[in-house]
Amino acid sequence: MRNSYRWHPATAAQQAALDSEADILFFGGSAGSLKTETMLMDAVQEYENPNLRAIIFRATFSEMTDIIDKTRRLYTPLGGVFVGPPRYKWTFPSGATIRFAYMRNDDDVWKYLGPRYSFIGFDESTLHTEKQIRNILGRLSSTDRRLRLRMRLTSNPGGPGAAWHQALFLHGHCPVHSPQQSAQPGQLYRDRAWPSDGAAIPFSVAFIPGKLSDHTLLDADYAQRLHMMAGGAAAAMEQGCWCALEGAYFPFLNKGMVRPLAEAGVEWWHNHFLSIDYGYGKSSSSAGLYVRGPAERHARIDVPGMDGRRIPQAAGPEFPEGRIRKIGEIVVPHVPAYELAEMVVEAFIKPPLDGQRRRIVAAYLDPANFKEIGDGHTIADQINEVLEPWDAACERASNDRAGGWQLLYRMLRTGEFEITDVCPKTFEAIRTRMHDESRPGDIRKVAGDPLDDVADETRYALYSFIQQAEKPREQILKEAVEGLDLGSASVRWQQRLDELGEEDTAIRMGGRLGMGRRLGRG
Repeated sequence: MRNSYRWHPATAAQQAALDSEADILFFGGSAGSLKTETMLMDAVQEYENPNLRAIIFRATFSEMTDIIDKTRRLYTPLGGVFVGPPRYKWTFPSGATIRFAYMRNDDDVWKYLGPRYSFIGFDESTLHTEKQIRNILGRLSSTDRRLRLRMRLTSNPGGPGAAWHQALFLHGHCPVHSPQQSAQPGQLYRDRAWPSDGAAIPFSVAFIPGKLSDHTLLDADYAQRLHMMAGGAAAAMEQGCWCALEGAYFPFLNKGMVRPLAEAGVEWWHNHFLSIDYGYGKSSSSAGLYVRGPAERHARIDVPGMDGRRIPQAAGPEFPEGRIRKIGEIVVPHVPAYELAEMVVEAFIKPPLDGQRRRIVAAYLDPANFKEIGDGHTIADQINEVLEPWDAACERASNDRAGGWQLLYRMLRTGEFEITDVCPKTFEAIRTRMHDESRPGDIRKVAGDPLDDVADETRYALYSFIQQAEKPREQILKEAVEGLDLGSASVRWQQRLDELGEEDTAIRMGGRLGMGRRLGRG
């Protein structure tokens, strides 16, 4: 840059970001850590080269206002001339250009697949899907070998893209509270893969944390105002903490709540059920295996009180119907319906447990898969052709979104539903789901995000199973005779046998009859 230009990095993190040799760099952390300014100055480092073509994205043009204001201060001294709408572009005396654009959804990518850019930036990148950033990366190119090709992302923790950012750049951990497990600041990693499908990334990847405490440029009360923010937003904005994401629907969820499968005590005769969310185009397909364990009751514990009387003490939560645990997951993109069904059979149904087939009492499928597809043969038909020989044909899942999310919230909070350690994508999917501000009680849909499909599949499973489950016949009989003497109990027992009549449906080991609505699931 010209020696007469007075701008210089204000923090060591800024300098490290500007000097980074990473092909893809994520500069993220607390609010006020100068992330946007760093990206703008990174983009303009080669402004004297006439072949510089840079582009910086935000989610909407309305969010560009702050960036444009910053560039007037930063770029005008370099001789830059700004052209407003519809171009939104800075041009420098050398002929170098820096363009500003928006990318609201995955389809917007196609607007920018023509030109080549030597610098691509995303400000507040967690507002973008992996697919958007992954696809535009293909335009990172130049015929001028003097230009350094690079992509730069900046963001605070949180947002619909937080999950894939944390998986890719932070190794799945919080850099504030798990620094040893998270990515080391500034280190180049050449073994990273895209979280959605595990495809290797043939570029170097790095993460540099930015902290508010790195500088004193803002007013003294700025940190205090951040500290007053509600929920996990305070830690995210003030410290750059990724443990509780801003706007998360399940802010209480943490890795300590994941149950080791080896400790779950799953038996083949426990009631298992399946859930499937099939998607082919922009969606991935997700399938899960669930089990409801036996009733959990605690013996009553009495302790002596001050007056010598015995006082009953609670021994922790009870689950008289048993806990539900997710003990298997499949997440795959772009497979035909019958192939997904075959995967479900191979992973969840065929493998024996203690030499026996699991008792599968129900299977649920995304209700959209029951729609006609032109020839009278639905997606559900194709899946059930594979599952029916295993007595595991799918029924239509309940699609009450708000009701399903709230049930999932309650069951996770109370411990009635647990995610086991063999379902890491399910944990990440639920942990990173965000409130939909336009639809109270709902979760924001993220098109193209495979974790969105995993969360939907989990919701289908729990809501459908809980809503449709009826008491086992034996439990109905037990309650009918409870408190009666032997003689009247005998009479009442026979009466109830007669009343139940054809409602009695035997459960075959390793399979299910009908659609599961009459089966005991306690």
